[in-house]
Amino acid sequence: MTDRPNLAALLADPGSVPADQIADAIGELERAKATLWARLAAPVPANGIGEDRLLTIDQAAERLGVTRDWLRRRPELPFVVKLSEGVARYSSRGIEQWIAARLRRGTC
Repeated sequence: MTDRPNLAALLADPGSVPADQIADAIGELERAKATLWARLAAPVPANGIGEDRLLTIDQAAERLGVTRDWLRRRPELPFVVKLSEGVARYSSRGIEQWIAARLRRGTC
């Protein structure tokens, strides 16, 4: 396994990357890009502490751009918080993390 390319050096002079390391360099750039996009998708409050709120199904559906039925059919989603039989809420922080993970994987 080769060492990960130095991003600063890569950005300063991309032409200096040896041919046999170009694929690794592109991979490193893609990892950095995915991390930055995820940070944009899930902004941190000014105080640096993300407050988690439990959202209603209407609020969660709006945030995700899906229907209430779509959410109801997916109780296994990691941000679903079951309060009691037939009563669910949705973690706002969990939704943001789920979106960020899907952006990193390129599935959004």
